[in-house]
Amino acid sequence: MNPVLAFEWRLRRPAKAAGLFLFALLAPDPMAAQTVTVPALIPTPLHVAYTGGLLALRGRVRVMVAGEAPQRVREIAELLCNGLNENKGVSAAIGPLPSTGQPVTVALRLNRSEVGAEAYRLSIGDTVEITASDPHGLLWGVQTLLQSVETVDGTCALRRGEISDRPARRWRGLMLDPVRSWLDLAFIRRTVRVMSAYKLNVLHLHLIDDNAWRFESKAWRKCNRPGEPLYTQAELKELVIFAARYGIEIVPEFDVPGHSMTAVNAYPELDCERQPRTMNEAIFCAGRPFTWEFIDKLVAEAAEVFPSSYIHLGADEPYGIKRWATCPDCQARMKAKGVTSLEALYHTFIADLDQVAQRHGKKLIVWNDAIHPGVAPMPPKDIIIDGWVNFESVGPLAEAGYAMLNSSSGPLYLTSYGLREGLPLDAVLLWDARRFAHPRAKRGDTVLRYETLPPNAMILGGHASAWATEQRLTERRLYPRLLAVAEDLWSEGDAQDAAEFETRFNSGHLARLRRLGVPDDDALPVERLFGTAADAIVTPSAAKEGWLASKRSYRDFSLRFELPASAAGERTGVSIRCAPGAPPAGFAVMAAPPPGWIMTRGLLAANGWNHFEVVARGPVVTLTINGGLAWSVVDPAPRAGVIVLSGDGGRFQFRNVQLRDLEGQ
Repeated sequence: MNPVLAFEWRLRRPAKAAGLFLFALLAPDPMAAQTVTVPALIPTPLHVAYTGGLLALRGRVRVMVAGEAPQRVREIAELLCNGLNENKGVSAAIGPLPSTGQPVTVALRLNRSEVGAEAYRLSIGDTVEITASDPHGLLWGVQTLLQSVETVDGTCALRRGEISDRPARRWRGLMLDPVRSWLDLAFIRRTVRVMSAYKLNVLHLHLIDDNAWRFESKAWRKCNRPGEPLYTQAELKELVIFAARYGIEIVPEFDVPGHSMTAVNAYPELDCERQPRTMNEAIFCAGRPFTWEFIDKLVAEAAEVFPSSYIHLGADEPYGIKRWATCPDCQARMKAKGVTSLEALYHTFIADLDQVAQRHGKKLIVWNDAIHPGVAPMPPKDIIIDGWVNFESVGPLAEAGYAMLNSSSGPLYLTSYGLREGLPLDAVLLWDARRFAHPRAKRGDTVLRYETLPPNAMILGGHASAWATEQRLTERRLYPRLLAVAEDLWSEGDAQDAAEFETRFNSGHLARLRRLGVPDDDALPVERLFGTAADAIVTPSAAKEGWLASKRSYRDFSLRFELPASAAGERTGVSIRCAPGAPPAGFAVMAAPPPGWIMTRGLLAANGWNHFEVVARGPVVTLTINGGLAWSVVDPAPRAGVIVLSGDGGRFQFRNVQLRDLEGQ
């Protein structure tokens, strides 16, 4: 008699159980008599029932797709094969069955009887079958299968049993901000792969703002400043196709009428007084016809590039709106619309944005501070509200019947100006789409208070956000908390503790992120440029020349160092990419922001040591001070050169000078 241990894992939603369970399995399969761990899946599935034993994936695996299946199913089968082939000893291909041997078969089937959009069922016996209500569900079943592969005694295997699953929320997103600090396409592509692996499905790209336009505009070419990096329309179309392959919809954001310094300075006729503006002072004139011509052509361009049915037009923080009160064109619009306050006039602007979006086949999304509850006329209810701040606004808008995205800055700003490195994992795990932080989170908070959105709220889902952060620092901060957000949105239920989640994360998910291309900065060798111990003080003015130079040249690198607070000022004493000379001349790293950057107030500590990180990658150079973005600019001469520390008569002393060479990374 061979007893079989049946293990059933019923997890959602009341409580989320621990991710690791050790037990001995006894079954006819020789691989069953092993003490093993149940796969530590993220997000936690709705229902798991393991029946005992392991299905070995020795050698060949055949993925079977019905001849009448849509092309999308075959595409998902290719993703499955690619993922399986990353495992040692597995050779997966799409059918038919070979004439010899007995490969494991994996069948992908659409079955409308599976309940719910994106629902799937994964059955593992002598064969494997994934059935789903739609292709999205098939893809998520494939991702669960790939997470379920274990290595037992050197052989890849799957635990026999059944998993049935579906998401709690249909909008599970991440917002990236390439405007303040450039994010290259390779970064975005690997982020898309990670999102798909953990069942996130919306990438919100914030493409224009005060600082720059990263969207190539053929209608408004002056908004793309010469030399600044951008995504061409062709590149974005290719990115859309790439993301769709992984089940990710890209929703672009074009922030208007505020956050518009780049646009207003390129086209001053957008301004009420026809003149350039500084950051936070720029806003489009509400009453000039040119404003609406500008927005209409921009949305038309976006519609050609992004097939998503949604477009985000921002509309947050209109700091310059005070000028509407004295602008003759805005006052004429106010009279024509029959309103008497700036808030009401702004609502008419949002309503007209909605009309522009609809004219181009899009559903409009705006940030919640674009709408003032109780101020008539309220914008149309077909607008989707992206709630990021101020429950006094978000709650009433949800109560009024607007569809909602919950992007509560605390805890979902995983990296940003104000919160910098964001809140700890515990705080992220305690959130779900029904809860909104109130009062607003502050840097250093570890525990948040929440208000619950009203029972009638139409909550589509939510998204994490990564604002204004250098690319590699963004990746260091996203994980594992982005995976926790994925769990919150897919497996919504009772709160869990960080220790349980970290146990699951550490059971193979960090290695999986590395396979998906997420770099490991800690694995890069650290060069101590001047041969000093980690905490030694470097005093360049003590050198004969009054400065120190690295022994070799660097082009792409990360340079970390500390300066005493007493040295705070416009300069750091660091120059990079220097040509030979006496003293070497190159790109001076300034602590003070360049023109157009005003978001660095409060970054420098008054006492102790300030931590700096300079990252040079091609033409883009970025400075982070004490975890906050100081600036990100273009170096017009991105050559390789030596790194120089200047003493300035003893003013500049350096500590913990570390360099990581990023060439080829």
